[in-house]
Amino acid sequence: MKRRIFKEDIVKNGHDLFYEKGFADTGINEITQKTKIPKGSFYNHFKSKEEFGISVLDYYHSMNKTFLKQALLNEDKSPLINLKKLFIDFMEEQNNILNCSKGCLMSNLTMEMADRSTAFQEKVKENFEEITSIFESCLNNAKQQNEIDENLNTALMANFIYNSWQGSIIRMKADKNTEALWKFYNIVFDKLLK
Repeated sequence: MKRRIFKEDIVKNGHDLFYEKGFADTGINEITQKTKIPKGSFYNHFKSKEEFGISVLDYYHSMNKTFLKQALLNEDKSPLINLKKLFIDFMEEQNNILNCSKGCLMSNLTMEMADRSTAFQEKVKENFEEITSIFESCLNNAKQQNEIDENLNTALMANFIYNSWQGSIIRMKADKNTEALWKFYNIVFDKLLK
């Protein structure tokens, strides 16, 4: 009896490989071997590696968006506590488990592919905007609870925080330590959102 191939299985395996090796250094053969399918089965689901890469981005973004909504929009805790916990948990995971090597798959793929593929560039732009809107909602909640200045432009601050965080992640990967992340954290919470 033939094993049923699910598109999601291929995408999950691609996600893992892209995280480990990047888009360009991951071949279709590696994806099909990891999924234990013939190469033709890959092309039954995806017209090209680029289309597959966008499916991996969609998969990662869906998980990330769900996680961030649960973490940042949790009404059981204060919005600023939620934001602080998100960053601290990430830094601890990077430092203690991942050896400061993984970072953010969406950022990794953006750096690798945005100049090569308009479809990739448009997809990551859309994803970044959605993620930034979650940060903005968290800051709006903090404003409503008088945790931050009522005159703060939350859209601008959400963009600044998310963009600075992504830059700090790149630096973390280069330095192989979380020092840049802690500097980011201290500036955001000791200076900008105090």
